[in-house]
Amino acid sequence: MKTYTGPTLGGAVATIQCPDWCTTDHAYWDDTADDCFHQSEPIEIQAPRDRDSRRTAPPFPLMGAELRMHSTDPAPAAACMWVQFSEDKADGLELDVAGVDKLLASVDDYRAGLAELREKLAKAEHERRRR
Repeated sequence: MKTYTGPTLGGAVATIQCPDWCTTDHAYWDDTADDCFHQSEPIEIQAPRDRDSRRTAPPFPLMGAELRMHSTDPAPAAACMWVQFSEDKADGLELDVAGVDKLLASVDDYRAGLAELREKLAKAEHERRRR
């Protein structure tokens, strides 16, 4: 487990332990040890290239998520899943386990529907090629 030693808000120096999933370089950001956030590596969904070569995929992820937790708050509510739906950092959601479960169920439904539509697309493309 990595540790970080840095200044505190009161001007002292303290050492904190990061969770094993934390990828934040606290020294780079010159974080205060008693007021910083641990963050995981983000996971993201990128859009594929458009079939029309004149249009490109957005340069930002369609959706992203990362685990976050405040450095000194031991309460379970201090940790959350941050889910973002665009490049605008203000439009994200902080989800707890129940919220992530609901999102996963929605993503599963979306994937099933997308797979069904993909099969219909493949059939339509196949039928048009046979003409």
